[in-house]
Amino acid sequence: MNIGIIGAGTIGSTLTRRLAAAGHDVVVANSRGPHTIPADVLETGGRAVHAADAVRDVDVLITSVPLLSVPDLAPLLAGLPADAVVVDTSNYYPLRDGHIDAIDAGQVESLWVCEQLGRPVIKAWNAITSGSFAARATPAGDPARIAIPVAGDSEDARVLAMAVIAELGVDASRVEGDLLVRINRLLY
Repeated sequence: MNIGIIGAGTIGSTLTRRLAAAGHDVVVANSRGPHTIPADVLETGGRAVHAADAVRDVDVLITSVPLLSVPDLAPLLAGLPADAVVVDTSNYYPLRDGHIDAIDAGQVESLWVCEQLGRPVIKAWNAITSGSFAARATPAGDPARIAIPVAGDSEDARVLAMAVIAELGVDASRVEGDLLVRINRLLY
C-alpha cells in the first residue's frame, strides 16, 4: 500500500518506521523539508519528501501534526486522490497549541478537522503514546495485545485503517456515533 505521512514527530516517525518495516511504500514529510527528517526515521525504508509529494499517488494519508496546524494542510489535500483515506492522529492541547474557539464551544474535534480539511477523516493513533505504540505491539492473539479506538463515518475507510493498525501489532476498536462525542468531551 502507498502511504503518505505528514508530520515527523513522535507518532509520525513511529508510524513511518513501522509501516515501512511492514512492507508498505511510505513517504514522510514535515513543515521544514525532507533534509530535516532524521535518518533513524527512514531506517526501515521510508522516504523523506516535501509535503506536496506526500499526498501524491497514496492510498492512505496520515496527518500527524499539532491540531492548530491542520488548516494549513487543506491546500495540500487538493492533490490527494479522491479515494485516498485520510487518517488524523492529532489531539487538542490548548496549552501547547493555543485555543480553537469552535472546539472550546463544544464542537467535536474530529468534526472540526473534517471541516478544516474539506473531506472526511478517520481518527486513529491519537489515544496512544508513541512509546506505548512502539513497545506494546504484539502478534494477533497475544493476551497482552492492546487496542486503540478508531472512529470515522466511512465504514470502508474505517475498516482499512483498522486493518493497518492490526498489522502493526495493535487491535483496533471501532468507536462511533454518540459514544465518540462523549469520549471527545470527556477528554477535552
